[in-house]
Amino acid sequence: MKDLEIFKKSIKTFSFFFTFIAFIYPIKALFAYMENDLAYLGLITDNSLPLFIWLTFLVKYISNIIFFIGVYYLVKTLNFDDIKEVFSSKKINLFKKTGQYFLKSASLGGLVIIIEIFDGKFASLKGNLDFLFTLYFSLIIGFFFYIFSMVLEKSKEIKKENDLTI
Repeated sequence: MKDLEIFKKSIKTFSFFFTFIAFIYPIKALFAYMENDLAYLGLITDNSLPLFIWLTFLVKYISNIIFFIGVYYLVKTLNFDDIKEVFSSKKINLFKKTGQYFLKSASLGGLVIIIEIFDGKFASLKGNLDFLFTLYFSLIIGFFFYIFSMVLEKSKEIKKENDLTI
């Protein structure tokens, strides 16, 4: 019972954090628009066109929202009551959704990199933290959960065949 309470508390904390992130980005955009200062967006504005800066900001915002939806599905798979039911179709679908959302977040993060290349920032691509975060973390985690769901699905079929033979 204590594990269930901890799980519910972590869901509430995650919900608060997600809501905070979801609202802080539009507030930053509003400040940047009202003050006519794109430095509020947290992006370097050396020789960049405002269109590229706003486009980068929008893509990053959508990528972060999709990433947090993936984290929500990951937290949902870690329900303590049915942790023994790994082969259930519900768990397998949750792992698959988690992987798909992380992969979608990584692909949008890759779009940010493409925008920066068109903006002429190809030389600063190696040191870009978004490049490292989206391509390494989200992509690897997304592939892991997607492949893990496929392995669980195949294991479920093998277990079903094994149960029939006994």
